[in-house]
Amino acid sequence: MPGALRAAPRLLLAPLLAVSLGCARHKPPQPAAVPAAGPRQKLAVLPLEDLSGQSGAADRMTRVLFTVLAQTGAYEVVEPGTVDMALSDARVRSTGMLSREQIQMLSTALQTRWLLTGSALEFGRVRTPDGEVPSVGIALRLIDGHDGRVRWADQRYRNGDDRETVFGWGHESDADRLAQRTMTELVQGLRIPAEGDSTTTREAKP
Repeated sequence: MPGALRAAPRLLLAPLLAVSLGCARHKPPQPAAVPAAGPRQKLAVLPLEDLSGQSGAADRMTRVLFTVLAQTGAYEVVEPGTVDMALSDARVRSTGMLSREQIQMLSTALQTRWLLTGSALEFGRVRTPDGEVPSVGIALRLIDGHDGRVRWADQRYRNGDDRETVFGWGHESDADRLAQRTMTELVQGLRIPAEGDSTTTREAKP
């Protein structure tokens, strides 16, 4: 009887563990963490530069970036249509080669000091011992509209097997979901300098 009583907790734990493993396997991407309480920072998301070689990759990642930022509730994000009009008025063809004059024009037109842009570095699939998995590479940089300098920058490369463990947790087979997870990770590290801070932040390592 004592042995049976000691075994009972383990018997009860087994189904609970099975349920938790199933939930972890299918757990959806979590929203980016919300920064400390305070007034919402306004920023504009400029279209990402396409360095991936995959048609439409930069547009897709730009939409993901806008969505992830909006979901945090911590930022007042300028509407994409307003950004497009400002880019046209400033005659910007590529956000990868912005002049200081263009940056200041955009900052004034969009009524925000902070411009967030970057590059779609990779968007495709790679071969692994278990088959093909999606692969993404994203670089972001925060530009100060007052002086045109980069105040924060970071980048990530991720593939669908990066988070996999012995139980298969974290395996991702969908490229769009992988892009969302990667973008969420980047946005969690986004740091906007305090008002009046003129120091340039050092580019973060991948």
